[in-house]
Amino acid sequence: MASSETNVWRQRKVLSLNSMQFNRYLLLRYVTAGFFFVNLYWLVLMSPTTSWVKWLPFSLVLVHGAIAIEQASKYWHHQHDLPVTKWGYFFQSMTNVGLLIGLGLGASHQVVPFFSTRGSQLTMIGVGIGLLLALLVERRTWLIEHDLDAYYARLTAFKASLN
Repeated sequence: MASSETNVWRQRKVLSLNSMQFNRYLLLRYVTAGFFFVNLYWLVLMSPTTSWVKWLPFSLVLVHGAIAIEQASKYWHHQHDLPVTKWGYFFQSMTNVGLLIGLGLGASHQVVPFFSTRGSQLTMIGVGIGLLLALLVERRTWLIEHDLDAYYARLTAFKASLN
């Protein structure tokens, strides 16, 4: 009986550690899901246009899909390297900078043809918030890759308490 209790305890420790290591990427997963659906919505609204700009949301949906796959793999593979996330959010940041410049120069009819000219100010605010979120994720990615995030210290303390 003691052997089965030990085995159950060991399985619970492994499950707890897996969950804690996976939760280290929680902010990244939520922001990625947000960007995925915002870009998907933009893609759907841009689909009837003939503008080359519709390829931006298409490529961003693919990028965030790849980031989501990388994030999901972190449940089983506990390495802290995040190459897809790092480059994907760099691409998202540069896209947002380009969109802000384009909207500022009056190209709102090409970027968001489904909004009126008055809606371009709100679009600029949304793109600016998106840029800040992308930069936040890039910073968080750097911290995780260098084991400098606050969650890593909690994870290390939890590992030590299990022994």
